Amino acid sequence: MLFSTVVPAHLQNSPLFLAFEWKSLLLPILWFSVFVLTLIIESQTADLVSIWFAPGAFVAMILAFCNVSVAIQIIVFVSITVVGLLLAFTILRPRMKAKNQIVKTNADSLEGKLAIVEEDIDNATATGVVKVNGQLWTARMIDPASKPIKGEWVEIVRVEGAKLICRLQH
Repeated sequence: MLFSTVVPAHLQNSPLFLAFEWKSLLLPILWFSVFVLTLIIESQTADLVSIWFAPGAFVAMILAFCNVSVAIQIIVFVSITVVGLLLAFTILRPRMKAKNQIVKTNADSLEGKLAIVEEDIDNATATGVVKVNGQLWTARMIDPASKPIKGEWVEIVRVEGAKLICRLQH
C-alpha cells in the first residue's frame, strides 16, 4: 500500500482509505499504459513514429507517483515529447538518412545484377527460373521475343512482386 506508513494500522482497511489508495494509482497506471502503448506501437514500425512519447510518459508516471498535479504532469509530458521530436528532426534524422542516400535492400538490391538461368525463360508459357545470390527466382524477359536457355546469363532490370524482369546480358 502506498500510504500505509502514514495511516494508522486500524484505519488501513477502511473503505475510505482503500478508495483513496485505489484512486492514487489511477494516474500512474494511465501514464504507464501510455508508456507501454507507445513502445508497442514503435516495435511494430521502423519509422520512429511514437517513441517520442515514451520518455514523457515515463517522467509523468514518476510525477504521478509523487502526487504532482495533473496539470504539471501534462505540461512535463508535452514538453519532453516536443523536445524529443525537435532533437530527432534537427539532429538525429539527418544523420540517419546518410545525406539523402537511399540504400537498396532485399529485392531492390537485385536490380542491375547478373543471374544465371536455371530453367529456360519463355514469357509465352510463363516459365523460367534464375538464380541470383544463391536464391531461385521466377523470371520473365523484358523483351518477350528473348528466350534464354539454362546456363545463360541475364541482367535483372527490375523486380515485380516475386518475379525478376530480365534482359539478355550485353
